[in-house]
Amino acid sequence: MTDKKIILPLFPFLAKHSLTCNVYNLGHTIGQSLRRFYISNHDIIHHETSWTLQSFPSSPGTTVIAVIRDALVQYQSWWLNLVQRDPIHVLIETFLIGFLAYLIFYQKKKDLRKKMKDRLSEDEIRDLLEDWKKNGRLPLNYDNHDNQNNVNITRQEDDNDNNNVQTSSSMSSSSSLNDIVVKSPLDDVVIEEMKGSKVVVTIPNMESEAKFGGKQQQEEEGDVLQPIRSFLKGKVTSTSSSSLLNKHASDLSTKNYPETKTKTIHAINFVTHDYLGMACPNPELFKKDVVKEASIQALSKYGCGSCGPRGFYGTIDAHLDLEDAMAKFFETDGAILYSDGASCAASTVAAFAKRGDLLVVDEGIYEALGTGVTLSRANVKYFKHNDMHDLRRVLERVQATDDSLGRKLNDQRRFIVVEALYKNYGTVCPLDELVKLKEEFCYRLILDESFSFGAMGATGRGALEHFGLKPMQHAEIITISLENSMGSIGGITVGNEEVVDHQRLSGAGYCFSASLPPFLASAAQASLKRMETEPKVLATLKENIAYFYDLLQSELKDIIPSKILVTSEIGLSPLVFLQLANNNNDGGNIVLTRNQQVRILDEIAQRSLEMGVFIVSTGRHVTHHLHKLPSPSLRMTIMAKQSKAEIHTAITVLKTVMEKVLDEFQAET
Repeated sequence: MTDKKIILPLFPFLAKHSLTCNVYNLGHTIGQSLRRFYISNHDIIHHETSWTLQSFPSSPGTTVIAVIRDALVQYQSWWLNLVQRDPIHVLIETFLIGFLAYLIFYQKKKDLRKKMKDRLSEDEIRDLLEDWKKNGRLPLNYDNHDNQNNVNITRQEDDNDNNNVQTSSSMSSSSSLNDIVVKSPLDDVVIEEMKGSKVVVTIPNMESEAKFGGKQQQEEEGDVLQPIRSFLKGKVTSTSSSSLLNKHASDLSTKNYPETKTKTIHAINFVTHDYLGMACPNPELFKKDVVKEASIQALSKYGCGSCGPRGFYGTIDAHLDLEDAMAKFFETDGAILYSDGASCAASTVAAFAKRGDLLVVDEGIYEALGTGVTLSRANVKYFKHNDMHDLRRVLERVQATDDSLGRKLNDQRRFIVVEALYKNYGTVCPLDELVKLKEEFCYRLILDESFSFGAMGATGRGALEHFGLKPMQHAEIITISLENSMGSIGGITVGNEEVVDHQRLSGAGYCFSASLPPFLASAAQASLKRMETEPKVLATLKENIAYFYDLLQSELKDIIPSKILVTSEIGLSPLVFLQLANNNNDGGNIVLTRNQQVRILDEIAQRSLEMGVFIVSTGRHVTHHLHKLPSPSLRMTIMAKQSKAEIHTAITVLKTVMEKVLDEFQAET
């Protein structure tokens, strides 16, 4: 056995450290103990190995006990010696051992006790299941209705040109039931079938529910919920008068109700963003469904899924073919395909803008772009929606700050972020003016063409083509959703080679999401080919848009703009937004709260659906993804697959329902 004096000098560097020295001393002590044990018990061990099964020692435990006792004595001696030489080390080591014992024997059991405490008992589980079977589960977004719709968004500018969103309750202690927003019947609409411009939906039959269960529930709950039930039955309620409630109650008692809890409605589709009818074509417009055929062929060839992200077994030739086709169509260096339209916009913004960069953003951008702005963690300055004068003011303020700090233009990456056609407003960005400002102040442009692609421009290339501008030259980064005009799923970003290649390593949605199923890429490519080879579909869409706006203004001239405002881009936007005129100026209109507007528009949408026209009331936005909350509106989408007769029917129904609902509400208030 090597002596301790010989061991330590072999490692002079380690010998200087007390911790290492203590480890060496421990090893030396154990070695010496084993050596003494071997020498003192050599004869005994040799004798024991020669024993046979018939000869056992008289006291076999004596030797083992002696060995254990000797080891404990040696360990005690080593430990006391260590305490004298390095007490701090002993203190830290003792604390760590105690903490480890605490984690193993106490904390683990504590977590287990907490988990068992939170677990539902058998009786609680049984009661919960019985309640679900009896009353059904609430929708996942049920608790958010009041929070989302009792919010008013106001815009204020601070010294840094940042807009602060302030929320205030629209209800006061003296507010009436008109300010209570309840769950809309349209929240439970189920689309059963779509064929061309027609849609088959099922909605809850409120009349049936009133017959089979409403009376008993009213007796149990009292009259507190009666105004809300009246609204759910498709009536406008008001606390200013009880006559309407009494009238509706008498109607419920005398009406002959059907025997089903849901009812089916065949309606004209003015809801989806399928502008060109690619996802659900009109047989009169297209002889065959090439998108469906391309999808079936791709499913037969590739199967359904892609088995991984694009950079890891997820890239298939269908993806590369679509990227090449889109790059060729937009005349750009390249294109990159994402598996989702929203993640395309969000990932693209976050890939180029980082902490310390500057984003100048239109306050009206939709949810996906807003998420990308948030994820970028860049410095953000908002300008008023579609206001180029306010944009200039913001850019000039930034320029003044640069001059005061002596900051150069290339010291910070800067982008302007806008939509070409705004999803929540139907307005078109004045790109001709914006591009001039961009070039004057040396900014790059991130442009979202998701809702303008296929609907604007001579060949459907979007708003850039409409204004006579070109990708890469006037807009460096362009994002496009394949989920609107293309009738597929996914998103594409087009640009120069650097823009595309950068996202293959920095685009989170590209790197970490499963790639687009190949059959959806084939479907998008078939839609793109149809756009190129059959331009009549683009012409039909533009004709329908012009016809709709002309008919709308002529048929509803009595209530436009006195009671209803058209806020979308007239004659150009396929997204039509209608808002309630809300002022008390010369027109004498009543100032409506946001909740009152939502209820009136919900009522109009519901009655229109019952009369065979499916439109959307947009008052129930998810506020935490938006910088500015849009005003409640009715949204209608114009599509190429709609006929002139169907558009005329929709306008007629809309006029009838609007006049009736507005007259009822005005009479009650």
